[in-house]
Amino acid sequence: MLKKIVCFSVFIFASFSATSCLTVGSQFPSSVSWIKTDTTTRVEVEKAFGPPFRMGYDSGLKTYSYGYYKYSVFSESQTKDLTIRFNNNDTVNSYTFSSSFPDDKKS
Repeated sequence: MLKKIVCFSVFIFASFSATSCLTVGSQFPSSVSWIKTDTTTRVEVEKAFGPPFRMGYDSGLKTYSYGYYKYSVFSESQTKDLTIRFNNNDTVNSYTFSSSFPDDKKS
């Protein structure tokens, strides 16, 4: 009986450990310094980052959002977001980038 309890406990622990991390979104480059307002186009953004994670409108401007989120029970979660707003002529109006990934914090 004790052997069954130990085996069951090991199975539960292994199952929990395997599923204790959740990743949402797709990894994307953190280099955004090349993006220039009123110059960089939507096509160039899509070529560099791929299709957006979310698309919508902010104050009437087409907005692309890229997100990558790594949630973990046993360590600090890491997230990064890029939001780009486009003018009516499909050039970048403005953008914001934020990240909690250690490599991004260094640069």
